[in-house]
Amino acid sequence: MSSIILNDHNWSLKGNITFKEITTILEQVNHYDWERSITIDFSGVKEIDTTLISFILEQKRQAKKFGQVIYFKNCPPSLKSLSKLYGIEKFI
Repeated sequence: MSSIILNDHNWSLKGNITFKEITTILEQVNHYDWERSITIDFSGVKEIDTTLISFILEQKRQAKKFGQVIYFKNCPPSLKSLSKLYGIEKFI
């Protein structure tokens, strides 16, 4: 089971982050107020697919819309590989 823990401006992703699980995560973050920049911690992430790339890019768009930024911590090697494959490693 995947989840996201929203602790003020720190988000922690846990479990698998794939197409199958993303709906639950989106339901939790869709109402974030974007009053502050956030840090997303990937230390609890197990399996990913390109869904995580889409999630990250959408959250970056939201942050930019509100004048905020997103910081990333503990990015898994698989996320780095996927972002390199798609040519977006400078965004992550």
